[in-house]
Amino acid sequence: MSRFPRSEPEIAALALAVTQGLTQASDEFPAAREQHAAKDDALEQLVDGVKANLKYAEIAVRDQPEKLSQVGWGVPVRGSALEAPGEVRDIAIRAEGETWVVLDWKAPVDGGTIAAYKIQRRNDDSSGSWELADTSVETEHMLNNQPRGVALEYRVTAVNRAGSGKPSATVTLVL
Repeated sequence: MSRFPRSEPEIAALALAVTQGLTQASDEFPAAREQHAAKDDALEQLVDGVKANLKYAEIAVRDQPEKLSQVGWGVPVRGSALEAPGEVRDIAIRAEGETWVVLDWKAPVDGGTIAAYKIQRRNDDSSGSWELADTSVETEHMLNNQPRGVALEYRVTAVNRAGSGKPSATVTLVL
């Protein structure tokens, strides 16, 4: 028979194992769903308490932040400015139909983390302004209900909170 642990780290490890097991086997333990909600509330209270204690510790030793290691915490990291993503690469048309097209591209190799991609189009005569065709969080996207019989250029731009990267090269298509 198993013995209940006595030390705080062992209790925390057991709590995590039990929670994961009940979550994975929720069909076998249906009452665990209700307890899971109570556990979430208790976890939220624990997180709030730990954050408050860490904030206190950071303030208490602000002149000697290396002392934070005594409470299992590190020196506060100074925030770095978020950078706009780089240029989207290798845009291509993967498939097309009567009124749809599938575009594919590669993520930028430089710049900040990408939140989404803006897919833009314009008439092929290059005189029109770019309009938003759709957005995507993936590097492949199907655009439906595209106009037929019109030459259109497409491009993709990676974006995040800092701004937009440089637009990709363009691909041209007539459906």
